[in-house]
Amino acid sequence: MSQVTLYGDCVSGATVVSNRFIDIYMGNANDAQIKIYLYLLRCIDGNMPISVSIIADFFNYTEKDVLRALKYWEKQRLLKLAFSQEKQLSEIQLLPIQSIVSVPQTSLQTVTVEPAEQERTEAKVFRLPEKPNYSAEKLLDFKNRADVSQFLFVAEQYMKKTLNSNEIATFLYLYDALGFDTDLLEYLVEYCVGNRKKSIRYIESVANSWALAGIRYVEEAKEYTSNIPSEIFEVFKAFGIRTGRNPLETELSFVRRWISLGFSAEMMVEACTRTVSAIHNPSFEYADKILSNWDREGVRTLADVEKNDSAHKQRNARQPAAKPEKSAAANKFGDFKQRSYDYSALEQEAYN
Repeated sequence: MSQVTLYGDCVSGATVVSNRFIDIYMGNANDAQIKIYLYLLRCIDGNMPISVSIIADFFNYTEKDVLRALKYWEKQRLLKLAFSQEKQLSEIQLLPIQSIVSVPQTSLQTVTVEPAEQERTEAKVFRLPEKPNYSAEKLLDFKNRADVSQFLFVAEQYMKKTLNSNEIATFLYLYDALGFDTDLLEYLVEYCVGNRKKSIRYIESVANSWALAGIRYVEEAKEYTSNIPSEIFEVFKAFGIRTGRNPLETELSFVRRWISLGFSAEMMVEACTRTVSAIHNPSFEYADKILSNWDREGVRTLADVEKNDSAHKQRNARQPAAKPEKSAAANKFGDFKQRSYDYSALEQEAYN
């Protein structure tokens, strides 16, 4: 990589970090992005030579990592990049940090939830971008990239099949919209196949859970997948699932979500027990609905559950019972009293 011209209005005789950067931008950036931005401040103050390879060598990053971090800050409007005709980075302009109220949007929008009535700290909640319908031209351009072509070849070896257009479009979504580079995509496929899951729907669901967890690098993904919360085994026991197998990523994502909501293993087990009692099958989705309801209603302990159940029963007792409707059809079975189910009441009963 050639040397880059770095300029901006930041020369001060010291490496000064704006409070606005700390208050507004730093909390949403990962370690590599923060380090590289601070290094740019240091270089512009000291009039030091800079290039993508120099930054990569200084932090022991790959050049792709450096470019990805620089493009991240460009999206945040903290710097502006210029490229040569050979598509090599040629200029970096540091922009003044504007006084703004909200964090600028990226491809993954962040919303901070701060419930004043609860004595807990919420994690940032990420909304996944919508999956677009890619044109044949866009897919072809994606496949023709050198690093992508190599990844698709590796993916086909892992999945033991030729990828169809839908599967390639899914990988394009993960690459383009979620910001997964080919190294992370390769580890994603390796991880899913290692769990004996080769379907593109499963691979996409795992990728979405990683994106929601803020994972952007292979090292982060490896740490995330190796860190299995102990609560998962309590949940398995409550569901009657044998613990001789490794938890699936989708199962882990549910348990991690419940932990982030502030629920104890005791509360998770209670939700799982009620799930099996209601539908006679283990279902993470059903248990998630129960815990989500409890979260909205401020239920955090078993004592809260008892109070909540009692309140529901009192409300249901005050509601008049629905009268069964008479059948309008006149036939030889007209005297038979048909059963009338109130499915909403049955669902509420299962929840209680």
